[in-house]
Order: sequence, then structure tokens, then C-alpha cells
Amino acid sequence: MKRGAAWLLSLAVALVFLAPLLWMLRASFSDEAHIFQGGLAGGILHGGWTLRNYADAWRRAALGGALGNSLLQVGGIIGLGLMINAAAAYAFARLDFPGRELLFGGVVVLIILPVEVLAVPLFFTARDLGLTGGYGAAMAGLIAPFVAKAFNIYFLRQHFLAVPAELEEAAVIDGAGAWRQFWNVALPSVRPALATVAALDLLTHWGDYLWPLLIGTRAETRTVQIGLADLFTQPPLQWGAILACSVLATLPVLAVFHWLQRHIVATETRAGIK
Repeated sequence: MKRGAAWLLSLAVALVFLAPLLWMLRASFSDEAHIFQGGLAGGILHGGWTLRNYADAWRRAALGGALGNSLLQVGGIIGLGLMINAAAAYAFARLDFPGRELLFGGVVVLIILPVEVLAVPLFFTARDLGLTGGYGAAMAGLIAPFVAKAFNIYFLRQHFLAVPAELEEAAVIDGAGAWRQFWNVALPSVRPALATVAALDLLTHWGDYLWPLLIGTRAETRTVQIGLADLFTQPPLQWGAILACSVLATLPVLAVFHWLQRHIVATETRAGIK
């Protein structure tokens, strides 16, 4: 009995959180006359079912190029970030060098700074480096400032500290240097943490709007969020196309998150994160 009640309560809470997404999905298949009628199933039950919204969204928001740009941006940030942040985290966890604790303290302090505080100086730096020009330069400007992340370094360092030092000592006996200890022993031991970092970066940067708006000054460099925002300024205002674009922008995140979810780890006592 208690288990059934807990299941029903969990289902009710889930429906509360999923209701906006379900409405968005339903409305994306409804014509303009039925979008705001009939609640979650209004458009379909009233015969207003259509696929035209998706065609309009794809055309008006130039979603083909925008999705490609967002995938390239997020893929670059995740791929380069995993290597750079993991290497930095391993150095803080295992290597002994002068000023290590002071430098790590500075990294921790950077966690509290939001991107909005850094947006203006980052933009001027990117402009001076020529990262606001053509397509290649703009994509580099979208990726480069967010490769190294203070939180990711801190998070991965805690997991490297949880790896038994005996594993690396055994590798030293076999003649492994610092790089082989990192690459062959430590890195495979923190794969769940790497998946967590990748998922967090995906969620953070797929929804970026401010920085792509500053850097992507040309139509060919627009990301999916800029394309979605443009639908609000292009007459006529079509809510069906806006909602269809929102669905298409959400699907890649859901797919990747579903793929990574079995690897994602929560806060662990053994990693020292409390």
C-alpha cells in the first residue's frame, strides 16, 4: 500500500514538471487556431494536427546551420575541456609543485563568477584576437573562452583524490611516467565523473544565448538559440513555428543526456564533495 501511494505521488510530481514540455510538444503539432485551446490535447482532439510548424521553423530559423553550429560549439567545449580540465585536475590532485594550494584556491574562487560578469572583458579580448570575424574565427571565439572551467577542475580533482594511490604506485613500478599514470590509470578510473562533466557542459552551453549573440555577428554563425530568438522578431509571429523550433532544440539534449545518464554520478562522500 505504501509503495503504491509513493508511486502515485511520484507520478503526480513528474506530471507537474512534465506538463509544460507535454504542452509544448502538443502545441508544436497544432495549427495557430488551436494552439491555445483545449489544454494538453486540445489541438489534436479538435482536428488541428499539422506538420507545417516544423517545416516553417526549419526554414525561418535556418535550423540546419544553427543546429550544426551549436553541435560544433558544444562538441568543441566538451572535447577540449575534458582533456584540459582533467589534466589540470590531476596536476592539482597528484603533482607537488610550489604554490599548488594557492593556485587551486584561486581556481575555487573563480567558480562564483557568472559569465555575465566576464562577458564584456571576454568580448573585447576575443575582438582583439580576431575571433569575431569569419566563420572559423567566430566558432573559435564561441569555444575558446569556455574550454577551461574552474568547477570542472575542482570536481575532477576531488574524484582523482578518491582514486587509490596504490594503482599509480604499481604503474610506477612498471616504469610508467606521470603521463602514463594519468592516461592509463587515473583517467579510466574517473569515467563517471567525466560523463557528469560532459553532461553539465552540454546543458550549460546548448542553451547559451548571450555569448553567441555577442560573437556570432553573421547569419552563418548563428546557434540554435539565436535562431529560436529570431522567430520572435520575424513577422508574422507564429507560435507554432516557435514551439516546433523549441522541440527540435530540445531533442539533441534529451538524446545525449539519455545516453550519458547511466554514467552520471551524484555527489559522493568518497570524492570529498559535500
